Parts: sequence; C-alpha cells; structure tokens
Amino acid sequence: MATSPGLLHRTHARLQRWADAGWSSHVVFGWGLLQGVIFPGVADLFFLPLALARPARAYPLALIATAGTLLGSVVLYWVGAEALLLLEGPISRVVDLSPAALAEYRLRLAEWGGWAIFASTLSPLSTKLTSIASGAAGVPVSTFVSALLAGRLTRTMALAWMVRNGGAEMVSKWVARESKMVAPRNDGGGAPLP
Repeated sequence: MATSPGLLHRTHARLQRWADAGWSSHVVFGWGLLQGVIFPGVADLFFLPLALARPARAYPLALIATAGTLLGSVVLYWVGAEALLLLEGPISRVVDLSPAALAEYRLRLAEWGGWAIFASTLSPLSTKLTSIASGAAGVPVSTFVSALLAGRLTRTMALAWMVRNGGAEMVSKWVARESKMVAPRNDGGGAPLP
C-alpha cells in the first residue's frame, strides 16, 4: 500500500523546489524591498524557509535579503527626510519647536541614533518607523545606513548560521518523522497513526 506524504513533508518538498528555482533569489530580494517599504511583517518570511529547504544557499540568501530590506529602509529614510522639511517649517511653529531645540535633538541622534537603529533591526520594533523617524529627525545618512546594515547583517547571518548548523537538519528530522507517522492510504485520504 502506498503512503501519502503529510503536510510538513509536502511543504518541505515544495520549498526545496522553490529554492532550486531560478527566481528564488529575486523573491527574497523583492520581499525584503517590499517589506522594508510597504508590507508589515517579518523580513525573513521567504529567506528563512528557502534557506531551511536548501541550507547550502543560506548565506547567499541572507545577503540578498539584507540588500532588499536595506534598500527599502533607505527609501523610507528619504521619505522621513522630506518630512523633516515640514517639521522645520510650519509644523515646528504649531508644536512650538525652536530651531535650537531641533538642533540639540539632532546632535543627540547623531551620537546615539545609530544604536537605536541597530537595536530596531534585532528587536520586534518596526524598522519602518525607525527609518522614517531617522530621516525626519536628521540622523546622518551614513550613520543610518551603517547601523541598519550592521543590524540586518547580524540578524540574517545569525539565522543563516543556525540553518547551516543544525536548523535544517532538525527540520529534515521532523519531516522524516512526520512521513513515518502517515497511515497507508486506502480511502483517498491519509490520517496520522495514533
């Protein structure tokens, strides 16, 4: 009697096919870009499953994911920088923000803003909001890009390292175990064994 592969097995096999497809790198980059600019959610949505499916590609996919999210975040930084013109203009008069107070705030951000940006990439804080706020507050672009790149690389390379050093093997074991638990098909549907 033939057995039907379970959901985990089918999902893993599909991810392996996608990881082998020529467009998987484009999807990882595109999602990183769109997630960095528009979509809420996890930046690693495509990178991590595809890396788990093909661990040998974990590090290249990590770099591609980092490039996409970095570019998306830079776009939002420039949106925030354009908003700074409004902040310095009519809005500053409404909220009673003097040019001296704004200059003091910028000096503090120039000194500590990089650490806040770095922390946002490793935490559940929204990097989108951090990117816009950095541009609006006048964080120097070099500080912004350096901190964002360092944080994103730290995150994606750590995930890639975990994939290569046990994560993918653990997923393969779960898939194999789940495949053994599927009952023989005799009525068109498979059910897990008790």
